[in-house]
Amino acid sequence: MTDSETPVYNTLKDYLSKDPVRLHVPFHNGLPNNNIFPKELYNLDISEVSGYDTEGKDNPIFQSEKITADFFGVEHSFYLTGGASVGLIASLIALNKFGKKVILARNVHKSVINGIVLSSLEPVWLDVDFLDEWGIFSKVNPDNLKKLLTDKKDIAGCVIVSPTYEGIVSDVKEIAGICHKRNIPLIVDEAHGAHLSLRRASATKQSHSAICNKADLIIQSWHKSLGSLTQSGVLHLVNENFFTYNDIKRSLDLVSSTSPSFLLLLSLELTRKYISDTNGSIFNTLLTLGQSLKKEMQEIQNLKTFNNDDPLKIYLKSKNISGIDFAYELYKKYSIEIENANEIGLLMSIGQGLNNKLKNKIIDAVREIMNRRDIACNVSAKNLKPHTKQFKTNPRKAFMSGFKNNIVDYNCEITAPCPPGYAINVPGMKESKS
Repeated sequence: MTDSETPVYNTLKDYLSKDPVRLHVPFHNGLPNNNIFPKELYNLDISEVSGYDTEGKDNPIFQSEKITADFFGVEHSFYLTGGASVGLIASLIALNKFGKKVILARNVHKSVINGIVLSSLEPVWLDVDFLDEWGIFSKVNPDNLKKLLTDKKDIAGCVIVSPTYEGIVSDVKEIAGICHKRNIPLIVDEAHGAHLSLRRASATKQSHSAICNKADLIIQSWHKSLGSLTQSGVLHLVNENFFTYNDIKRSLDLVSSTSPSFLLLLSLELTRKYISDTNGSIFNTLLTLGQSLKKEMQEIQNLKTFNNDDPLKIYLKSKNISGIDFAYELYKKYSIEIENANEIGLLMSIGQGLNNKLKNKIIDAVREIMNRRDIACNVSAKNLKPHTKQFKTNPRKAFMSGFKNNIVDYNCEITAPCPPGYAINVPGMKESKS
């Protein structure tokens, strides 16, 4: 099959062409019950009807996943309709076969913590450099990983985040080499970087994509950076050096719905088709716009722009206004909604809706705010880094004890404001003494 083929859509189109009498779920039978959603949306929202219920290689979802895998150059690509979170949880469950401990970068997403609770793996924390000036995590230091692998035994694998929420990329190739030398797999949370694999490496610079840099499992959130519908993602099984197709499939089945949204499946397939048919040209346009926007931001007085690796993420801060106040002003007066803000800075995430007109509107708005004198603001330079406390017990045991209302001297809950989703508190961490 070619990159532009659509087995999921073809099966749906064949089903609808018969104008079938629907004696099956969903209850709406393709008919809208409100004036907000168009009828076509309901018509496309079907369940596992004839054509989708075939087994193995004849299944259109499997076929579509295989086409996607071939496009990205991996062994298999699993469609996720529960977000990248489901893929990360399933990865931890599959990882359990290799040992009882897992190295986790300190900025892993909350879903990874959920994964260690469900898998009963014990975390070994990999410190990630923190940039106090900006209030964000930086890249993984390979030397820190080497030390952990020298000191710790029974390690099942390693999970890192690259790129970070703010667009910082770690040296995945070196990190993968360190892991593989110890015969453990590397799992990369690339939720915010699916588009990086569409940017080819230059003669002088290696690709930022984890796919190109020898990671073993890669989890991507396509709605964040490729354009599929919200809550859709892909888990790439890059190779079968550590995991088989069946390892991942059965782990995903454990935590996924038996009624996946075919709207989300269809959006993943058609997103891949669109990228293939256009050769990813939209990203060349956005790259140029993003670079231009960042460059003009850098010329605005009292504004500082972070130098990251992702052209579609712009993180900036002002010398005289907090990121939260800055974001409030942008929305209140100019109807510009940014991705996220903290006490120090704010993050702009560039999507396919950006054009030159909107770019100029953003620049004008930021410039006006920077020139205003009537904004009372206090920039907080406090350290936003969550601390890694001593672990008192296994995260699964700690989490389960939270149901029993026991008085314990460790955390039972996961605290992870999202976005960005990294955990401030993890079950099993010893409580700080006041």
